[in-house]
Amino acid sequence: MSSASNTSESVPPSRIPSPIENTRPDPLRDANSSTWAARNPTCSVIRARTPPPRLSDAQKASRKVKRDQKMEKTKHLHDAVALYLDEQKLKIGSLSSAHNVTPTYINDIIGSHTKYRTTRKVQLTNALIHAKAKEMNTDQPVGSRYTLVELREMVANDPQMKELTKDEKAGYIAALSEHREQNVTNVRGNNMAAARDVLLTTERVVKELDDLRVRTGTYATMFVVRGHINDTIQSSMHGTDNSEDFWEDVYDIPMADYLRQYEQWACTQNQMATSITIRNLHVVSLTVALTGKKNITMNYSNYETAVVETYAVRLIGWPASIKFINPSNIGTVGDIRKLRDALKARTCYWTALTPVEVKAHAAELDVRRSAGEVVRKPRKKRSDTGGSRKRKALPAAHRENKRPSKKARKMAASSSEAPKSVEFIVSSGEEEEDFEAM
Repeated sequence: MSSASNTSESVPPSRIPSPIENTRPDPLRDANSSTWAARNPTCSVIRARTPPPRLSDAQKASRKVKRDQKMEKTKHLHDAVALYLDEQKLKIGSLSSAHNVTPTYINDIIGSHTKYRTTRKVQLTNALIHAKAKEMNTDQPVGSRYTLVELREMVANDPQMKELTKDEKAGYIAALSEHREQNVTNVRGNNMAAARDVLLTTERVVKELDDLRVRTGTYATMFVVRGHINDTIQSSMHGTDNSEDFWEDVYDIPMADYLRQYEQWACTQNQMATSITIRNLHVVSLTVALTGKKNITMNYSNYETAVVETYAVRLIGWPASIKFINPSNIGTVGDIRKLRDALKARTCYWTALTPVEVKAHAAELDVRRSAGEVVRKPRKKRSDTGGSRKRKALPAAHRENKRPSKKARKMAASSSEAPKSVEFIVSSGEEEEDFEAM
């Protein structure tokens, strides 16, 4: 079978697409889809932090000394906290005995808390520090930027920021509010930043759900999966208390299996519609525009005989890098998009063959058949070919319980709807005798 991409040789020059059409840009195919930010080019991107410069040996030694001192302080703090916890344990034991409750109940009351707080309005002090940071640190290299303490001192010693009008103060506050809103709604610039954001947010939500369970006794289940195959986000799940047992008790499937299925579903969203659109473009353009016939099925296996020879049409401009198969069997999304773009740009299209071209194609098929080539792929044989396919007689025990066939049910319904005849029919002779007797 010859490839569909080489079929333009027998087509008149007027039907062959120009080189300009074949070299037009392909933005969807060449677009970068490696990150969430690349897949959303119209969204604002949160600027990634520039990594700090490498430290010298002297700086490493100085930091090691500070780290050792910090570890020593931390150890003293942990020892003091451990002593306090021992005393607290004794106190909780005495409280549980005095109030007739369990120590666990008292620990839940003490330990349950939430990190969420009602968002406060932007303060003028923070807005001024934010403005000063943009002014002083924008052009500074990493490692040389001013710290928060230094910026606060600059704001306090700046005479211009002490004599602001009401409108100027409102402008500074609006700028900080917009900056915070962008940090919440903008997309992450790379996969590492996105994965870290998901990790930290997920940990915070898990802690809140567990605390909510202690405070209110509610059950909750959470699934977090990536939305694209190029993302590096680690899928995770969480269920408060014994929520994970719900999936096995009710559906008889582990919760982890649902997580995997959810991830597969999320990674294939908005991709199945591409192959469906391509298939529709093939069939509609073939059946309506050229042949005028409906209900024609595209046959990729026997394209030369079932399509070209039967309907005198040919597909021109199939991308050379894509195998001529059913689009549903194309393995990558990139190839699917490339084929879809070619169909939408009309660089891949259907054309009708002239009578001369039809005869030339039929002669070519005859030559290939004479050479022993299998031009038309044979249909797959039944697995029971050569054997008897008669229905086996049912045992006597099952005949009484056998459901009647559809034909038998239809005939029984029609017979029940027909009008019933009388038991005795009086002939015309008997009617005349009865009339004369009267």
